[in-house]
Amino acid sequence: MTKKILIVSKEKSLAHFTSIELQKADFLVDLVDDGQSGLKALRNGQYDLILVDYLLTDMDSHSFANELSTFKPASVLIVVAERSEVEANANHLRQYAVAAIAKPFVMGELVDQIGRIFRGREFIDRHCSLIQSRTSFRDLRIDPENHTVYRGDEQILLTRREYDLLATLMGHAKPMTREQLIEQVWKYESATETNVVDVYIRYLRGKIDRPDQSSYIETVRGVGYAMRL
Repeated sequence: MTKKILIVSKEKSLAHFTSIELQKADFLVDLVDDGQSGLKALRNGQYDLILVDYLLTDMDSHSFANELSTFKPASVLIVVAERSEVEANANHLRQYAVAAIAKPFVMGELVDQIGRIFRGREFIDRHCSLIQSRTSFRDLRIDPENHTVYRGDEQILLTRREYDLLATLMGHAKPMTREQLIEQVWKYESATETNVVDVYIRYLRGKIDRPDQSSYIETVRGVGYAMRL
């Protein structure tokens, strides 16, 4: 089923351009330019994702999310903000935003991020609190903003594909099949055989594992792979 997105933005030109690009990616898109219009649209229609400015002409995104939660608490909210606003209000944003992306952004990155949200089935609870993906496992941690990986204090250099594979596994407590990993990491764009997952798992283990410790990535016989306690 085609996903439907509501854009709530005071920047009409950028919103219009974003709408065109999202429609090219096969999303259905509606546009409004202030918070009250957005809330009205949400009362009258069903949307899978709300793309909203951090600051609107009539309210901020926190007020918008609070009003939204009184009648449609299960809606997923993504906040588009200036980088300084994201950094200064990170803890606040986590209360109601499933993700944040800073302007100016590359349109392809926005489309990819929205796709990851839908593929990952990221939901918020009835209080609009974010269910966050794990960013650490044992002494291994990832920095999603900078796409970097650390083992303790040591930075580990990974390719973009290796990073995406690690972040996907770390973000799921349950084992993932090779097919799921192909869909979420490769998006079927270049991988036609599931053994490519095994190859990249081997690459990853060679970079992140310690010789004297068990692997961070567990092979689950008959299923696939997992990073679980």
